[in-house]
Amino acid sequence: MKKKMIAFVSLGLVCIPLFLSCETNQQAEEERLNAALERPEKIISTAKAATLFKNDHTTRLATIGKAKTAFKDKVIHFELDVFTNYIQHLETIAVSKDIPITGISFIFGADATGKRTTFIMPSTRNAQLDYQESFTIENDQFLTFTHIDTFLETTKTTHDNQKLILSTDGYLSFNEAVNLFNNYQTQYIEPIVSKVPKDFYTKAVWYSLDEIKGYIKYLKNKSNEYNLAITGIDVFFGVYDTNPDLELKSNAQTVFLAASTQQQTIINSKGTRLDNFLNNDFFHKDGSSDTDEDESLTYNMGHLSPPPRND
Repeated sequence: MKKKMIAFVSLGLVCIPLFLSCETNQQAEEERLNAALERPEKIISTAKAATLFKNDHTTRLATIGKAKTAFKDKVIHFELDVFTNYIQHLETIAVSKDIPITGISFIFGADATGKRTTFIMPSTRNAQLDYQESFTIENDQFLTFTHIDTFLETTKTTHDNQKLILSTDGYLSFNEAVNLFNNYQTQYIEPIVSKVPKDFYTKAVWYSLDEIKGYIKYLKNKSNEYNLAITGIDVFFGVYDTNPDLELKSNAQTVFLAASTQQQTIINSKGTRLDNFLNNDFFHKDGSSDTDEDESLTYNMGHLSPPPRND
């Protein structure tokens, strides 16, 4: 009986590590599946991101005499913590002011020297126009930012800014944003009109709050999983191909988002830097595949504005 008991205990000791091993493997598999399920729908491959970047240079910058724009002047950098806190701030405003904030718009601008930038504003749906309308609040006054207009006018309401417009240099007032917006029209829209005929010219790209929150979560998960130390989100201007299947997005300006670590743009979980990827003869290689899409850290396919529609 004693021998049987010893044998039973020994068998138990063997089973325990096996059980723990199975449990560990199962947990690892669940984590892998969860990570796969949490991959945002609008993640694009590194090849597509590079193509957007290239198209912007060849069809926009080079066309209007800005071909010598340096890589560093094409990066619009936001710290990840600042970006995350901004989204949380918007959700707080939505509750306290009872405003149904639907998402954010990356609105195109240019500074006094002509350098392109983008700033971020919250949006709410304009049911009448079926349009995601950007807005801010100053002196408790709700101010719309209608980026389907050619130019916007400044306002006298410039104090008590509730910090709803985020730029790379901090928060903007309504008037500061208007000046950037109008500069973009003068510096980048008007010079291209006669050379790239289109029914509309993009001035903003919209994402829902859930999409942006999902992207932030995705970057943080990848940062932990691959020890990438992602600290920011970089925004780049891009241009879609002249593919008729893209319909309104064909040959249209857009922005794509990429991860940033220590002020270096990285585009996949291997930590590949965008500038290195572009310099390694990428544009001379044929048959670039999208097989790296699952490990990509770049994000695109937002809604363009104008036209005034939520497609």
